[in-house]
This record gives sequence, C-alpha cells and structure tokens, in this order.
Amino acid sequence: MDGQLRERQLPGAGFRVCCEEMITPKQQALPNELRGIVGKQHVVENVTETGTMVGKGHAMVVVRPGTLQETMKVLEACLNAEVAILPQGAKTGITGGSVPRPCDRPMVVISTQRLQKILPIGDEAKQVLCFAGAGIFSVQETLKPLNRDSHSVLGSIFLNPSVAAGVAFGSGGTQIHKGPAFTNRALYCRVDANGQLKLVNTLGLNAHEDVVAFLDNAQALSSKDMDAKCTRAASWPKYPQHLTKLDGQVSRYNADLTGEDCNRSEGKVFILATIHDTFPMPQESKMVWVSCKDFATANHIKQKVALASPNCLPKQFEYMGREQFDCVDQGGRGIIKLIEMVGMSNLGTLWNFKLKFESLPLPFVNIIADKLLWYLNSAIPESLPKPLMEQGRKFDHHLIMEMTEFGNGELKQLDERLQRQLALNPGDISCYVCQDAFEKSRVMLFRFAVQPSIQTITVGKGRQGLIIDYAMPKNFDRILEMPKDCDIEMRCLCSHFGCNVFHESLMLSNDVDVKEVKKRIKQVIDEAGGKLPAEHGHGTEYEAPCSTQERWKRIDPTNSMNPGVGHSSSLKGYL
Repeated sequence: MDGQLRERQLPGAGFRVCCEEMITPKQQALPNELRGIVGKQHVVENVTETGTMVGKGHAMVVVRPGTLQETMKVLEACLNAEVAILPQGAKTGITGGSVPRPCDRPMVVISTQRLQKILPIGDEAKQVLCFAGAGIFSVQETLKPLNRDSHSVLGSIFLNPSVAAGVAFGSGGTQIHKGPAFTNRALYCRVDANGQLKLVNTLGLNAHEDVVAFLDNAQALSSKDMDAKCTRAASWPKYPQHLTKLDGQVSRYNADLTGEDCNRSEGKVFILATIHDTFPMPQESKMVWVSCKDFATANHIKQKVALASPNCLPKQFEYMGREQFDCVDQGGRGIIKLIEMVGMSNLGTLWNFKLKFESLPLPFVNIIADKLLWYLNSAIPESLPKPLMEQGRKFDHHLIMEMTEFGNGELKQLDERLQRQLALNPGDISCYVCQDAFEKSRVMLFRFAVQPSIQTITVGKGRQGLIIDYAMPKNFDRILEMPKDCDIEMRCLCSHFGCNVFHESLMLSNDVDVKEVKKRIKQVIDEAGGKLPAEHGHGTEYEAPCSTQERWKRIDPTNSMNPGVGHSSSLKGYL
C-alpha cells in the first residue's frame, strides 16, 4: 500500500477466472446481443477499471447506450442473462461504488456517458430536464445564456460528474441556498421481485403514450409539455429554513430516506432522466476570504453572518483548516495549473485517461502521475495572490464566502453583518476581498483541489491515505477530536460549513490498519451525533444502516443493481 491512497486493491484478474468458470450460455451470448442494441463500437469486453480513490475490479462488459430506449433494452438483456448491473456516470465516486467488484455473477457496467441531453423547460427555464449522463458543469454552461443557474455544484465539478450520480448520492453542498442534489421528479427503472424491469415515471410531463420515445426525440420542452397539476418537488423543500434552524439534527446525509426512491439510491435503481429547479443568476457577487485565529471565531461568523436568516444566505460558505491550506499549496499547484491551461471542460478527458493508465497491469503505474505532480509542485507558481497566501499562512482557520445580490439587498445585508464582526474582533480576523473574476476563480480552484492534492502528497511521501466525509449536528460548534493512537501524520480538514458537512483527508503512517482507523473514527462521529457518510455514498467502504438496506431491498429485491454497496451482515443473502 506504500504510496497509494487506495485502501485495497480488488482482485480483477482472479475475479475474471472465477466468472469464466460460472458463466452461462446466456451470459456468454450477452456481449453480441448488446452490440446489436448499441453498436459494436459501444461495447467493450473484459475491462479492468480503477476507481478515483478506492477500488479496482473487472467487468465482463462495459456498454454505453446512446438513447433511453437503448438503455432499457440493455437493462432487459442484462436481466435476462442474470448478470449484475453497475450503473456508472463519470466515475468520480471515491468510495468504490462506481467500479466493479467481486460478485457471485459476472458484472456488466452500463455507462451513461452518451446520455447527455439537457432540455431547459419553457422560455424562462425555471426547471431543466437532464438525461442521466449529463454533467453538472455542462448543465451550468447550458443555462448561463438563459440567465439561470444550475441546481448543483460539487467540489469535483471540474470532472463534470453526472446529474444522475448527484441524485443517487444526494451530493452538492457547496451552494447552501440550493441544497443537495434532490428531486422527486424522475424517470427511472427498478427491478421487481420477479426480476422484471419496471419503469417509474414521476417527471410530471403531460401524458405521452411512450415517454421514453418522446424524450429521445425531444429537442426542446415547453410549458405545454408539463402537467400544471404536478406539485412534486424538484429541489429540497425549504432547505434554507432547515439549514438555519441550528438544532441537534444533521442537515443532510447518505442514509436519509426522504423523497422518491431515486434519491440516495446509490445505483439500486437506474436513473434515466430527472427534472431539477434552476436558480436565478445573481446580479452582483462579492467573494471574500476570511481568516480567523480560532475555530470558535469561525463558527461565530457562521451563526451571525452566513446563517442569520433563511431569506439571506450566501451563495457558498466553505471552511478550510490550516493543514488543508498547506496541503493544497504543497500538492495541488499542478492540478490547478492544468485546469488553467486546458480549461474546465477538457479536464475530465485527461482524468479518465489517468484512470485508464493506472489500471494497466504494470508495476508502479498507479502512482506515476501523482509522483510527477509531487516533484513538479515546487516549480509551479503559487496558486493564490501573494497577499492571500501570506494571510493563509498567518492564520489557522479560513472561510470562503460568496455573497450575492438577487434584487432584495442580500449582498448589502451579508456584507454589513460581516463588517460588524470584523469591527468586533480586530486582530483576530483578517478579510481579503477578491478583486476580479480571475481571483475568484483561483480561490474556487484552490478549494476544489483539496482531494487531488492529498492523493498527490500521500503518494509523494509514500504514505497511506484516508478520505472520509461526515455530517455533524447543525449546532455542533467545535472540531471533532480524532481517536488517539491513529498515527495521523497530516489532518486536512475542510467543510461545506453552512451545512456542517466535513471532509477529512488524512495521511497515515504505513504501520496502521486503515480499516481499523476508519472504524474508530466512525464510532467517534456516531457518539457525537454525526452521520457518516454525508455525501460520498456508502459504496464498498461503509456498512449502510438497516433502514437503508431495507429500502434498497424493497426497490431491488433480486439484488440485480449495483450489488455489494453498503454491505450488511444483517441482510445475508441479499447483498
């Protein structure tokens, strides 16, 4: 495990032999059947895939349907052949749920990357319909000319993760006035107790004899296509009110059972399309970097400035600890420079090439890229303006807040609240105001580089790494104390601070058992009233609660979809 962030390597080659011994005639004929549905260029056999952070496994077939009708035919064929089905988006998941793993049947990956259609609804585009594989960055760019903002922004937006994956994990906490990715308006497939494919349609479209064919052929959607009587939510209802009520409840987490079954389903249903609310573009924005002497001061600013009113929230409100700041500076300059050179929209292609390269059966192949980034880092200029770098090194606790104006004086109210806190705490707080769009973009890239940078540092230093995400109660006002004797050499902490959702990137000694460390940390989080995981999904790394397992068992009783996620010994024979 030296020099790798991954906690385990799944035995891809050994799994292939196992599956070949068990393969049935129907399964043997499946690849050719799939070629007949989607075209031979969109079917690849015997593929070993590596996860972004965790997991490596073998798929008998990877198939990429190009329409919803093709997707349903592929699903029918896979069910008929009795293979395990793994829905896959942009493969940016970091808990192992987006790549194959050992199973009692051959596994087929159904990629949604050709299902890219994005249809703003009506002239005002207050809602948008997205096919499963549409990327959240692509949605954002599609809506900009219409003066609307997308429903979700993730820390990994530069990899263009899919809309369906966001719904399946309930992710997207960087913009607190929107809430996590959530919708009760969806078109998705599930498998019934008899192994038959069932189409569930809660989109709220006007009646169509064949909704799948209608959407495949649609080039635009108007208000006349929508059922005016549909009242299903297309975003989290009253999220600002929920967020600003600072009680003992967590704001959001993966095991939450709220909403239509597509929400936080983690691949146990196959999402085809979803409808989401869009949001007005701000008339004006101001981004500030606020540095504090201690966490209590940072938390006070959160309560008195960011969350003082549900009607006046900042667009985003993020926290970054000093070690996380240093981590991005020491390991993230390369990825930030790369985004600057090739552009946000092109980075996903390079990232996918990196993952394919790392899956090759060659020695050290999975650490070469990060070793190179590690050695080049010091030769690349610092990523933030010089005054901000100096401020970052002077203080240990940092807040990134974007204040926006929508026509009701929101920016002025937030700025006045902030100025009051600055006046009350001279010397304890320092505030840097971004001067232009370039500085704003550098700040956000610095924030988004937190996960790639920890991988680069752990590989560069030859250490083990562990990434976890958890939600603490909204009234939890301190930094969680880690269990002792875990040999944590570097603790990088950042947070979607408005939601009290934390991300820990830990560099660990090579002498410790990473699984045992994770188990001990989870116990500490549970005892403090927190929930783990918050938005990365259970994947193959966390045991889902029994209530979540029971929900998955209800919506996928034959365990055909994404078997092995959130494994639980309490449901033997199911997962």
